[in-house]
Amino acid sequence: MPARIKAYTVKKDGFYTILINSILAREQQLKEYDHEYKHIINGDFDKTCSVDMIEIYAHK
Repeated sequence: MPARIKAYTVKKDGFYTILINSILAREQQLKEYDHEYKHIINGDFDKTCSVDMIEIYAHK
């Protein structure tokens, strides 16, 4: 995974897979996991707005 990508989530068949960049320190990996998990909990994968808008709301 490129260094600029910290983490991302894939939804397939109703299941989610969170991928976290292995070059990150453990503490940062946990932060990225929490961030991705919040996207799942918030239902962000079912929203029709842009990813940019979802991220703006996620970082408020």
